[in-house]
Amino acid sequence: MKIFVGNVDGADTTPEELAALFSRFGTVMSCAVMKQFAFVHVREAAGALRAIEALHGHELRPGRALVVEMSRPRPLNTWKIFVGNVSAACTSQELRSLFERHGPVIECDVVKGDGRVSQPTRRRARLEHRPPSLVGVANRAAGRAPRLSPESPLRPSPF
Repeated sequence: MKIFVGNVDGADTTPEELAALFSRFGTVMSCAVMKQFAFVHVREAAGALRAIEALHGHELRPGRALVVEMSRPRPLNTWKIFVGNVSAACTSQELRSLFERHGPVIECDVVKGDGRVSQPTRRRARLEHRPPSLVGVANRAAGRAPRLSPESPLRPSPF
């Protein structure tokens, strides 16, 4: 069973540390740590459910409560858009509302200044058409200017 572990400090947390934490609940098959989240594969479904119940909210580091839940597969035929420099004041629902103006949104999450928006087709998710203006609107609403790299084809919105 694949378990999602959020609010992980990837620079300070090792796969071995997470595997040891989860091994109390069942056989850990693998563990991968990214920047701010991890995936832990536990062999037994019952052990995975016990781990989720016991470790959700657990502080691996002081002040960093883990988010532990069953991993949800990304819906098929969707395109995920990364939105950087999102204000801490911007909620997932606000970002979702901005993107829904231009088409359906399957998933939308904001985690520590980064947004991820999934849309059903590539055509709807193409970055060169509308998202720069959406990012600009979200940043202006929060009082922030968008950061674009010099080589970026995206330009700040005139709105």
